[in-house]
Amino acid sequence: MLQKQKHCIFQKQVNKAFISFLSAISAILFVVQLESTLALIFLLIALVLSSYSFSKGERAAPLFFLLPFSLYLCSTSFIDDRNASSLKPGPTSLTFYVKEAPYINGSQLTTTIKTTDGETLLLMGYAKEEVELYRPDMSVGNICQAKGDLTQPTAARNRYGFDYRQYLYYQHIHMLFRVTQLATISCKSIDSQSFVTKVQKYRHNATQRLQEQLPPSLSGIVLALTFGERRYLAPDVIEAYSKLGVIHLLAISGLHVGILTGSIFYLLIRMGIPREVVFISLLAFLPVFIILTGASPPVIRAAIMTMIYFFLVLLRVPIHPFYGFSAIFLLYLLVQPYALFQLGFQLSFLVSFTLLLMQKPIMDRYHSYGKRLFCVTTIAQLVGLPLIAYHFFQWSPLSLLINLVYIPFISLVLLPYSFFLVFISELPIIPIDPLVMASETLMVWIHKWVVELGNNVYMWVIGRPTIVQMMVLYGFLVAIALLWEKQSYWTWVAIGLFCVALTVPAQLPKFNGNAVITMLDVGQGDSFLIETPNRKEVYLIDTGGVMTFATEDWEQRKKTFDTGKDIVVPYLKAKGIKSLTGLILTHGDFDHIGGAKGILENVHVEYVYYPEGELEKEIEVELFEQVDDEKMVLVKAGDMISNQFYVLHPSSDRIWSGNDQSIVLYGSFHKQSILFTGDLEEEGEDHLLKGFPNLKVDILKAGHHGSRTSTQESLLDQLKPNIALVSAGVNNRFGHPHPEVLERLHTRDIHVYQTNIHGSVELSIRSDGISIHKSVPQAANEKTAPK
Repeated sequence: MLQKQKHCIFQKQVNKAFISFLSAISAILFVVQLESTLALIFLLIALVLSSYSFSKGERAAPLFFLLPFSLYLCSTSFIDDRNASSLKPGPTSLTFYVKEAPYINGSQLTTTIKTTDGETLLLMGYAKEEVELYRPDMSVGNICQAKGDLTQPTAARNRYGFDYRQYLYYQHIHMLFRVTQLATISCKSIDSQSFVTKVQKYRHNATQRLQEQLPPSLSGIVLALTFGERRYLAPDVIEAYSKLGVIHLLAISGLHVGILTGSIFYLLIRMGIPREVVFISLLAFLPVFIILTGASPPVIRAAIMTMIYFFLVLLRVPIHPFYGFSAIFLLYLLVQPYALFQLGFQLSFLVSFTLLLMQKPIMDRYHSYGKRLFCVTTIAQLVGLPLIAYHFFQWSPLSLLINLVYIPFISLVLLPYSFFLVFISELPIIPIDPLVMASETLMVWIHKWVVELGNNVYMWVIGRPTIVQMMVLYGFLVAIALLWEKQSYWTWVAIGLFCVALTVPAQLPKFNGNAVITMLDVGQGDSFLIETPNRKEVYLIDTGGVMTFATEDWEQRKKTFDTGKDIVVPYLKAKGIKSLTGLILTHGDFDHIGGAKGILENVHVEYVYYPEGELEKEIEVELFEQVDDEKMVLVKAGDMISNQFYVLHPSSDRIWSGNDQSIVLYGSFHKQSILFTGDLEEEGEDHLLKGFPNLKVDILKAGHHGSRTSTQESLLDQLKPNIALVSAGVNNRFGHPHPEVLERLHTRDIHVYQTNIHGSVELSIRSDGISIHKSVPQAANEKTAPK
């Protein structure tokens, strides 16, 4: 009876805590003004819970709604209002302190700096000689001077794309300081440095020492597990960990803090040191550990939680972990409200809260370690799945099994071994080479297996859920937890409904009768996604591509940017698209087919369409070698691609080459016609008009990125389009689109959409008109298409 009464009291306290959580979160969302819909939903839920508690006799319930909302509304407003830059873009000379150890990636050096006025910037510089990169004087805490250019970070230019400007904004960084010559940076050390700076300096030195003493195959994983530095792992390894759903094991969290503190506690106790002294020592050590590991939200949460536990043990005050955890959550957001938008923070607290609340039923129902591990892993996977879908758009069902195998390996073998290597590296009298020989071979084999598995594992492409869909998913998870605790057979029904709800983002477009055409921003290149009505077929026209040049070994970056893999593929998966009916490559220029390899490796493609003619470039030969013969289809004027597009060019009456070899496609959806012209130039356009003298279209994709050698007046006069789409890179060196072309379009009252101004542009073609969505806000004095 007493236990039941205690449980009832605890449930009431949990209810009040969640009212406070939701009120605080909604206040932060309202201030930052990112997700007003989500803020309103959270606020309404908190209000309903508060009203329910009040009606049940909990008279203080409204305070748990009003006080947190008011407090976080004021505190977040105060922080957000001051989160601005006093600097302006342009050339400048700065005096600054090095805030973070420089990171070298090929010929690029980056680090975080703080000006003498206290503003944080991101310094970026490129070296002409390898020796410029290694600057011992650019150590943490040193003061430096340099000349460079201040520029604003790039905002997201594609829907669902990574917003670098917003990411830095949450870190109170508003400017990039680009140093043209690294050799011109002059630095000197400061005699009096703070304790935090000294710890950061030790972290930097230890990281460099381990890189020198350990082989690359081992140093990356050791640095990730001990200092929270994942940047030194090979990109393909990080990608594989992410695909397999075990990337969280590389982030220092409660598992690492628990093993480390537990090991230190056991060793000190075995040495005969009193428990009170051990607790006090660990209380002093954990803040240092937070700094050493980069002060990420998961490690701060776990370390402070452990410190609270030790402190209460010393005071002999019993307290449920949930209350301490709740206090950390609220205090952390009070000081760092932007942490709410970090995936690490979201997963860390959400999974931990769930496991704390489910701890008792798990312990009561399962008594073996294996069953408890399986249960905890399954709960963590299910709770994090909607967030994983929102941020990464896909999930591997195999991740549950891999976690069951990999968690014990990391926690019992690799993590203790990594800390042991760090400890041994501090003792120069003990040779470290014999200790790493066997482990290096093992890690090479394990990571080779991980990469191979990551490349071949089945990925369930979920797509990005909307805010409402996210709330529905978490509603099902709450129902699953309640039913599971009661051991109801309806649990399986709830799990089934949860799985069905996960398919909604990818399946919902199949009930949409609109055709959707998206002009992706791939920089100086072309890439157009066409979704036919009810998404019966999906085509991609061109892939963009970034030209790379031969460099020396030291200049090569760990990961090169690929428009297909890094822009197009994430966009497809965000929309729930896992297969392309056709990949149409208009011609062999790199800015049109350079990303094809990345797409073919990550997305199922039924057919690849290419213009008939001679292969003139090496990249074309490589493409034909990659694509199976039965998938490659060569097209010419008069052909049709499925029943969607007519091929109007290149004609077979002569040999075409270069830009005029481009495939020209004509299609129509809901009586709205569109013409894709590739890089067709004046000669090709004249030939097209002669072959199709009655051709008219509603939407025109301007040829050759708006070059003045394309989109001639004669073409516009005959086609009479209402909308023109121009794909060109921001500040591209070719000056595309050319002012003359824009003048031709504007004088004919044609509504122009450009990727260099609007980012990606999505046209939803309905039976009653066209609606247009742009990734970048509307420019001033711009003409827009009629709805």
